[in-house]
Amino acid sequence: MNLKLPYGAEAIVRLRKQGLRPAEMILVSLIGPLYGEGNPVVIATPGRQYDLRFLAGLECLVVSDSTQPKQVVRDIVEQLKALPTAYLGVWFADSQQGINFIVGGVTSRPHGLYRYMTTEDRQNFAGLGHQEISRCA
Repeated sequence: MNLKLPYGAEAIVRLRKQGLRPAEMILVSLIGPLYGEGNPVVIATPGRQYDLRFLAGLECLVVSDSTQPKQVVRDIVEQLKALPTAYLGVWFADSQQGINFIVGGVTSRPHGLYRYMTTEDRQNFAGLGHQEISRCA
């Protein structure tokens, strides 16, 4: 089965083919573009299957919101855990809360249990995925 790359992945794939890697955490967005972010952003359409092997060994944060079906978020997390990644977390933009799954290459629990992000983690990711809507008068 030939899986496609998510939108924004080509630049990372080119780096990886040269033996390089992005210095920053990769944001895997399930909520569309993340405007104003300095980190590389990869946009995945919820429910689609992608070839995510280019993220192996990298730090990844899935950016979602609470309106996404839990299974959609769970599926992409499981795909990323299988690589594995150096860091894996999920950030829920609408509630500004998150979950850590893999930190420093170590899974938080052997059977996939997780730990909620600490206050420091939440401060570091504060504002991520919040879309300000500007209104014309």
